[in-house]
Amino acid sequence: MSLQDTNLAIESAPLPAHFQGYPHELQAAIVARLKIKSPSGLVFVVSGDAEPVSNQGPWLKEGDKWYVWDESTKRYIPQNISDSETFWFHVSETAPTSTTPAVWLKVKNGRPVDWYFWNGNVWVPSMQIVQAGTTANRPTDPVALQRYYDTDIGCEIWWERTAWRTVSGSPGDIKHVLSETAAEALLLSPGWEILGTADALKTWRGRTISMATRDPGATPAKVFAVDAAISQRQAHEVFGETQGMKTLVGSAVTYPPTISFWALVKL
Repeated sequence: MSLQDTNLAIESAPLPAHFQGYPHELQAAIVARLKIKSPSGLVFVVSGDAEPVSNQGPWLKEGDKWYVWDESTKRYIPQNISDSETFWFHVSETAPTSTTPAVWLKVKNGRPVDWYFWNGNVWVPSMQIVQAGTTANRPTDPVALQRYYDTDIGCEIWWERTAWRTVSGSPGDIKHVLSETAAEALLLSPGWEILGTADALKTWRGRTISMATRDPGATPAKVFAVDAAISQRQAHEVFGETQGMKTLVGSAVTYPPTISFWALVKL
């Protein structure tokens, strides 16, 4: 085993001038007068998995965990390094009283709300810039409610109910889309479907969507006010199958129907 230099020094007291004795007695007298000293004190470090039962200096447990001796409990406790830690940001429900550091994670009932930054005068929320890219570059392993701006369709979408859907719109919403083909209409509206595609809704195909004016779910059935010339109709009611498109009363102009949009429903 190779030895290394240290800052320890050996100090020896002088032998008596009248000393007499055999060589082994001389050796014993010299050893008795030797001292090992250090100019800055000496601290030993103990390492191993077993906790020492007395103060033997800092304890390195399992090769990467530091413990120090606690006189009050007479055992080793984890070393406190809080004074050496960097305070990166505040975490609280209310605005911090200190602006150092100038970053604050606002929480509510233990849930993160948003990141705030001190602009020199007030705390302002983060801009929350959404990741963007083409359709082909959408995240391949998204998490629930992860947002993404698809530059190909010019729309913000998110991963919701195991599919990419537009952020806008609630299930059951209906909208009209100008498009040459149904495939193009659906491509531009992830999470939507052609109205009437589902088996239960096939009878809706080719019909004009209008507002229901009678609510059969209420007792008695609730009726919304309409003009005298308009019949009361409830949701899903089929009517007008033998009627065509009409113009104003007395008009001689014929208005041929033109299909110019697709009706989509949000899933």
